[in-house]
Amino acid sequence: MPAPIPALASPDAPRRRGRPAKAAGDAAGDIRRAALQLFGRQGFEGCSVVDIARAAGVAKPLVHYHYQTKELLWQAAVGEALAQLQHHLAELTARLSALPPHEAFRHGAPLLVRHAAQHAALVRIVVEETGRASERAAWLLREHLIPMYDAARVGWLQLQHAGALRPDAPPIEHVIPSVLGLMHFAFLEAEVIQRALGHDVQSPAYVARQGELLYQWFATQCLRAPHQP
Repeated sequence: MPAPIPALASPDAPRRRGRPAKAAGDAAGDIRRAALQLFGRQGFEGCSVVDIARAAGVAKPLVHYHYQTKELLWQAAVGEALAQLQHHLAELTARLSALPPHEAFRHGAPLLVRHAAQHAALVRIVVEETGRASERAAWLLREHLIPMYDAARVGWLQLQHAGALRPDAPPIEHVIPSVLGLMHFAFLEAEVIQRALGHDVQSPAYVARQGELLYQWFATQCLRAPHQP
């Protein structure tokens, strides 16, 4: 049975003595971002701290200075990206209380797609880890994935109670996977789409169109038309 992952230290915890901060830029942030990309491409076991240090452009001791173990670095890198997504979901839920649903989703859909475009590695990590019974999978489910599904359900119930959903709207257990597919699949298949169709899915124009497509799908499949009784 895998050893439990140690609790993630607070980002506000005092810096340990013995090594100065990176001279330019946020060393810890550079390390987290490099680690997320490598964990997404190579898996947790497939990359080493040396690989991560090289990708981040720092010395290996600086990685250990900020993150005592690779497990803690994995939690920090993945947790940061998922926390950003949770922030976007919370913002969307808040907007549903203050704005008409179509307006709230027209604003929120591009944010979700931009996050997906910037964090394709995150989805690969989540799929890989939750596909097996691991301590990391348990952490993902407990700390991030279940709370995000709960937040989505809260938003859905808000729409339901407000009478904003179409009578024939699909149930939420179909809506969430459909939204996730529109958010993520193009960026997971970036190389295939480039070779087969000649489109760069990371271009600002493509990302903007995908955000509009997500909004249009949700608006036409789930929401009543504006002013529809």
